[in-house]
Amino acid sequence: MRFIQKITESNKLSMSKPSDTDVIYYSELNEFFTTNAFRSFSIKFVLDQCIYYKVEGKEYGVKAGNYLLACKHGDVKAYFDNRHLVRSICIDVCPQTLAEAFTILSSRNEALDEYLDGYFHYPEFFETLSSVHDTSLGKKLRLLAAGISNDTDVSINKEWFFDLAEHIVYQEYGNYLILNTIESVRPATRKELLRRLQEAKAFIDLNFLQITEIKEIASHCSMSEYHFFRRFKQVYKRTPYQYITEKKMHLAKEMLVSGKHKIADIASLCNFPDIFTFSKSFKRFFGLPPSKAR
Repeated sequence: MRFIQKITESNKLSMSKPSDTDVIYYSELNEFFTTNAFRSFSIKFVLDQCIYYKVEGKEYGVKAGNYLLACKHGDVKAYFDNRHLVRSICIDVCPQTLAEAFTILSSRNEALDEYLDGYFHYPEFFETLSSVHDTSLGKKLRLLAAGISNDTDVSINKEWFFDLAEHIVYQEYGNYLILNTIESVRPATRKELLRRLQEAKAFIDLNFLQITEIKEIASHCSMSEYHFFRRFKQVYKRTPYQYITEKKMHLAKEMLVSGKHKIADIASLCNFPDIFTFSKSFKRFFGLPPSKAR
C-alpha cells in the first residue's frame, strides 16, 4: 500500500480507507460528507477553504492553515460544500506507531513515564485545533503540503511516521498535564472546561488593553466570574489579573526597547492611569524602572 493516496471527485466514493493504518490522503474536492471521519487517530490539515467536523455535538471549523488532531471515535461527521476547490491532507496514524514512538521517547525522558498511552484513546483525548505556524508538528505538515502541492518527490516511509508520532506526543503532553489538573470525574467535563479556558486566554491575548473587569472574560467563555477565576488560576498557575498585567508589561517593554515612545506615552498606551502607577508596576515585574529598561 502506498503511503500517499489522492482523493478526487471521481474516486471519493469508491476508495477504500482502512482504519488504524499509517496513510496520507490528499484531497481535492468540491463537496464531501462522511460519518466516519475519525476511523483512526488522525490529523486533519486544511490547505484551502474550510472543512467542518462534528464531534459529540461540538462543531470544529478547520480553516486553511489549521489542523485538527483527534483520536479514533465513531460517528464523527465531516462535511463541506464549496464552489471553490477544497484541498486538504488527512493523515491516519496506526496505534502501534504511536505506541512505539511513546516507548522510545519514555526511555529518553523520564518525565513522560506517567504520560499514559491510554490518553490517545476516546474519551480521554482532547481534540486540538492548531495553526501550522505555531507548532513543530505544524512545520512538518507545511513541508509535506509544499511537497505535494509542488508535485515534488515526497519521501514518506515508516520512519517519517515515527517522527510524526514523536511530534504528536510532545505537542499533546502539555494538554495531558493540564487536563489532569482540572478536578472533574468525567473526561468530557474536563475537556469542555479546558476549551472554555483556552477560549478565554485567546480573548485576553486579543483584548488585554481594553479589558477592564474579569467578568467580561468570564462572560465571553460562558462561566461564572468566581468559577472562571478559580479554574484559570488552577490551569495557568496565575490569576487572570496577573496574566493581563504580564501581557501589558511585555508590550511596554517592547515599546521601551524600540525607543519610539516616551515613557508617559507608553503608560497611557498600555492603559495605566498615570506614569507613577506604570513605573511602579514595571519595576515590580522586571526588577528595574522603565528608564533603565531602555
